[in-house]
Amino acid sequence: MKFFNHNITVFLLLIQQILSGCAIMTSKDSYNEDARLNDRYIFQVKCSKCHELPDIKAYPYSPDDWAKIVDTMLEAKEAGQYIPIEEAEKIKSYLRMHSVSGYKPLLNEE
Repeated sequence: MKFFNHNITVFLLLIQQILSGCAIMTSKDSYNEDARLNDRYIFQVKCSKCHELPDIKAYPYSPDDWAKIVDTMLEAKEAGQYIPIEEAEKIKSYLRMHSVSGYKPLLNEE
């Protein structure tokens, strides 16, 4: 009987560990999705203050090209007074993720 109880305890601990790992992965995925949505929101709100939002897929820009375009707007177009550096980095991240020749988005946001 003691051997049987020990096996059940070990089995239940194993199940608990597996479920804990799944919860951590789900939380991490949820955090990544929230970050992507936040980057998209910042892009939409901040960039639309000065101009119509571009159809990112319509331009053959690389991820680095998009980053340079944002930098140019921050310097030459004086967008820097409306967009803090950390938000500019999120905008660049969003554009990099959705560029035609760049990284493929992890989630389909359409």
